[in-house]
Amino acid sequence: MEYLAEKRLVIDVDLAPNVDAVYTGMCLISNSEIILLLNFDEAKGEFDGFTIVKNDDVEKYRTWNENNYLELKNNNSKDLIAKIDLNSFLDIATSLKSLRSKLVSIFTYDDEDSFYLAKVLSVKNECVELHLIDEDSNWIDIKVIKFSDINYIGFDTQYERKYIESLPI
Repeated sequence: MEYLAEKRLVIDVDLAPNVDAVYTGMCLISNSEIILLLNFDEAKGEFDGFTIVKNDDVEKYRTWNENNYLELKNNNSKDLIAKIDLNSFLDIATSLKSLRSKLVSIFTYDDEDSFYLAKVLSVKNECVELHLIDEDSNWIDIKVIKFSDINYIGFDTQYERKYIESLPI
């Protein structure tokens, strides 16, 4: 998979049976710990935000063929990649540290149907402290989640940006 990141190929990553999810995006980082994708938004035909999944959760992947690339209407990848420091995404801990004070979406293994939308407050030994936001854009609880419980981290997507516009961060 490191080759996929080196060539910045677009892939579909299947996490079943660990997690019932398939993510599509340009592979930016792939190492023994994580995979960082630049998300592909099918509806718009362009890239939007980033996804981090654990490499151990990936059961299979498929690289896009020539016909799949026809779906890409606007290759905005360079602009989005320029906004982050790829060297800050080596594992879950360093990734979350680089996202401190940013709004993120986090899914956990215990409940694949719900997730946390939160600002990263701090990253400590094997866990992250989050300030949660509810569906009405209100700051609510502080929650600590172990890295081992996290199966997905999303950031800088249209979803998080929608909430950032209505929150004082």
